[in-house]
Amino acid sequence: MLLSGAALGTMAIHARLKDHHRSDETNTSVRLVATLFVTMPSLLLGLMMNSAANTYVAVDRNLHVFATDIILLDRGLRPLGPSADEPRRRLLAYVEQVLKDVPISRASEVSEHLLDEVGTSLRELRFDDEQKVALWNDARSVYRQAVQQRWTFVEQSDGSFPSPLICILVGWLTLMFATLGFRAPRNAVVIATYIAAAALISAAIYLILEMSTPFSGPIQLSDRPLVRAAEEIRR
Repeated sequence: MLLSGAALGTMAIHARLKDHHRSDETNTSVRLVATLFVTMPSLLLGLMMNSAANTYVAVDRNLHVFATDIILLDRGLRPLGPSADEPRRRLLAYVEQVLKDVPISRASEVSEHLLDEVGTSLRELRFDDEQKVALWNDARSVYRQAVQQRWTFVEQSDGSFPSPLICILVGWLTLMFATLGFRAPRNAVVIATYIAAAALISAAIYLILEMSTPFSGPIQLSDRPLVRAAEEIRR
């Protein structure tokens, strides 16, 4: 609404301006400024799109790595026998709690407590057999990797664009539409074009902002990797 309103507003007031404000020299200057405002928002939108896409892909990759670490941790605990049943039970409880959290990137107090309990139960295990000791150490190493990966994708899932940047972009686009509407023909085709262009640009900005927060909004990462991890632990 803001962008199309700027274009339609300058279109409406153009006829009311004095003659020297509607001269060819004035129109040429306005068009040159419009060219500048077209270039800068285009570059900024391209950079924002690239940043949002990289964030989305990185979080998706780290989520899959985290789920894989959980599966590997469970597989590493199984050869340790009945003594490892408690860590496996707590690991399953943790994954189920994460799936209940909305969004799954939210580091809730309950889920983080369950994850700490997995580490505590791992440290409490004791073995005399050298082979089991080696497997136990491997499991503890995988647990540390899982914790690190968990906090990596939690930190990456927050929005990556500061508010001042968004305000500057909206300001540039508003001025761009205002200059494009200056001395534009007042007919239904031009008005419809401005409204459609404003709607599409606004939708593009909205999608870019949504991609920068992969666990909220209409564009969300699937929790299927963690669902598969829970299914593997239950087997």
